[in-house]
Amino acid sequence: MANPSKDKGDRAERAFIAHIAPWFPNARRGKAGAEADLGDIFGCRDRDGDDWTVQVADRKWRSHGELLAKAHQAAQQSERAGTACWCMVVKRPGCSDVGDWFVWLPVWLAFDTNNGPWTVDAVNDLAMVTVRTWLAMFAPHPVVTT
Repeated sequence: MANPSKDKGDRAERAFIAHIAPWFPNARRGKAGAEADLGDIFGCRDRDGDDWTVQVADRKWRSHGELLAKAHQAAQQSERAGTACWCMVVKRPGCSDVGDWFVWLPVWLAFDTNNGPWTVDAVNDLAMVTVRTWLAMFAPHPVVTT
């Protein structure tokens, strides 16, 4: 029997991968239901050579606590996957333009500095940008195809 919630998440993951393909041609979906959940999207290496673990969600958050719980999950997945960076991509309700979806990431990544009052493991200190802005901040130059 089909799981509508899983189908919705799968569609969001596929849409996100299609959107970032010009910048991250090696991006691919992780194995659903794996024993050690390592995140939804792999193969994203930014312009500085750092690998990212990306968690994708298509849901409404009932509380800030739910969002923080998901952020903690994404940080743990990144640690298990051995990636330096992580983020959560959240589809905005009623928004079909993936570039306008939200990306939640640690503040220390958003400001690219170690001089702030935050620590690398401060998962509760999140910044939010759009996918479009995240790509401008971190993606390598677009891949040129012929």
